[in-house]
Amino acid sequence: MNTKKPDKSNKGVDYFKELIMTFSNRKSLFSSKKIERFIVFNVFIILTIIYVFKNLSTLDSFEFVQIIGIWLAYGGYNSLMNLRDRKLENANPPEVLPEEENLN
Repeated sequence: MNTKKPDKSNKGVDYFKELIMTFSNRKSLFSSKKIERFIVFNVFIILTIIYVFKNLSTLDSFEFVQIIGIWLAYGGYNSLMNLRDRKLENANPPEVLPEEENLN
């Protein structure tokens, strides 16, 4: 009879736990900013689609222009946030470990 306990050091990644950890102060595999932006984008697009289909017969061209303007403003805001994030990453480059220096 085999009485060995399973080796827990060779355990796979718990993606649900990693997803939850992104919203805490702990390190995680995922980026909380990207997850939040993804959720906001999807909620925004679903609400836009529901609103347009529900009111399609009563919408005039100016209301479509307003909806497009909101989406363009959101896109501009998202682009500025991505640019700011890239500038912050370039200003504070991650530390290179000694093992990684030997790989190059």
